[in-house]
Amino acid sequence: MNLINTFKAGQRYMKLCPIDKQLAHSFPELKIINHIKTATKYLPPIVIGLVVWQYYMPASIAVTVITILFTLSMPLQGIFWLGKRALSPLPLNLIDWYNQLKSKLIAKKIIAENSEEDNNLTFEAFMKMINLAKLHLGNYFGQDDDISPYDKD
Repeated sequence: MNLINTFKAGQRYMKLCPIDKQLAHSFPELKIINHIKTATKYLPPIVIGLVVWQYYMPASIAVTVITILFTLSMPLQGIFWLGKRALSPLPLNLIDWYNQLKSKLIAKKIIAENSEEDNNLTFEAFMKMINLAKLHLGNYFGQDDDISPYDKD
């Protein structure tokens, strides 16, 4: 894999992942995305603070430069990890969930029955399926269909 393609996949995956509290317990990438967004929000003041620290304190310039480079690399490390995650294949327990969502979407005639994405089951394809399911089946991915109308208040 090319480094640039991995970063691009990480950025795509970061935009693709739904920010949902129900999914945050199952997918660590949602927490990583939150950390990346927080880091990019607070990095400029931290870097400015490090430069001021270098100016007023008798700190070595090498230590300050290394600290600034490390601080700036943290969001890049997160995006790289997201890119690796997006391109990695799904584990067996998630393939079952993917197939269940796909069968529900096929039953509602939202997607075609024979798609070429089945050969490449990655986390990115799975998040696309989750987004489609959230859009067309609701927050609980069609689980409301199993509830009897008499059970509702």
